[in-house]
Amino acid sequence: MKMQGWLGAMGLGVALLAAGGCDIATVHAAAVDGTFERTLTTTGPVDLEVHTGSGDIQIRPGPTNSVHVVARIRAGSNSMSGTPEQRIAQIQAHPPIEQTGNAIRIGVTNGINNDPLYRNVRITYEVTVPAQTRVQANSGSGNIGIALTAEAVDARTGSGDINVLGNSGSFEAHTGSGDVRVGRVAGPMKASTGSGSIQAAQTAAEAVEMRTGSGDVTLGMAEDAAFTVDVHTGSGSIRTVHPIVMNGRQGRNQLEGTVRGGGPTVRIRTGSGSVSIN
Repeated sequence: MKMQGWLGAMGLGVALLAAGGCDIATVHAAAVDGTFERTLTTTGPVDLEVHTGSGDIQIRPGPTNSVHVVARIRAGSNSMSGTPEQRIAQIQAHPPIEQTGNAIRIGVTNGINNDPLYRNVRITYEVTVPAQTRVQANSGSGNIGIALTAEAVDARTGSGDINVLGNSGSFEAHTGSGDVRVGRVAGPMKASTGSGSIQAAQTAAEAVEMRTGSGDVTLGMAEDAAFTVDVHTGSGSIRTVHPIVMNGRQGRNQLEGTVRGGGPTVRIRTGSGSVSIN
């Protein structure tokens, strides 16, 4: 009986300790939300650069003479730089936005990547910009969405999706494990993902390079497009509706040749996905 009583007391103590530990962890992990908003005056298309550690980035068309920024902040505990409330107040008072003429940098000023103020802080940005803006967007693990006619797009994320709607000039996108989708590209195009799929459409004769570790690649080309094909897959199939004159090896996993006399090279590599050129 004594042994049973001791075991029961020990079990109760462990249960209470575990419950107490959960409460403590919850208190320390509690996050605080905040926002800031800014409108910047410009004189037309801008060079926009947006960086965030783990938040999403959304970029949409707006007036021709301004850039509007809405940021949503979530701050967790960080013993090195004050409470979440204090750090949000500092960010709101001095947001990470820098403007030099029509060049605007968001989330990249004052050494933000190494600043203790921004550790355990997630900032999601929604930005409206004039059409024909040049866009650079970089997120550590969030999604990137761009819905405007852009002069050029360069989008990178560690594990999120990249979605670009509307028309674009040159296009480059890289993600570690997300999908890449882009509407109509009139310039050179480069995209890669570790394990996601790639869907894209090109409207002009420019070079294309696409790589994915395990996803499918679907590329739309103009009906009268002239280009050179260089496609290899590890285990997926290759399909195209364009007439190809073979000048290399052809098989289920490899296709090399020219379309309508040849032109800029369309180079596609995938580890285990299929490729379709429509």
